[in-house]
Amino acid sequence: MPTSGFQDSLIGVALLPLSLNDKNKFSEQSIWLEICKQLPELGSELDGVEHLVDRFVAQYLPAVFRARAQADIDRVWLAFWHYLVAPRTSRKPFGLSSRGADLLIAEFQRALSEPG
Repeated sequence: MPTSGFQDSLIGVALLPLSLNDKNKFSEQSIWLEICKQLPELGSELDGVEHLVDRFVAQYLPAVFRARAQADIDRVWLAFWHYLVAPRTSRKPFGLSSRGADLLIAEFQRALSEPG
């Protein structure tokens, strides 16, 4: 498996316990859309950004919330990283570099670690 900055620096980032209100707030796509639009690799690709956020909110975010152990959370973030760096296809209208995926995940994790 290729190594990346993600594997070296982001795995193991713990999330604070989240209340139901925090979980509802994080299910709002606007938070994630704003973060994605700030990433230079995604800023001009509205279709790609919307697709990415839809997938994150529907699949990866609930998996993070359901995770019981840090190892489970780490696996979710790693799966999301692999999704982000997978090549663009007709069904996935974006592709990020390893560095872009690292930056995006770091910003998503930062947002999740600052509830309220």
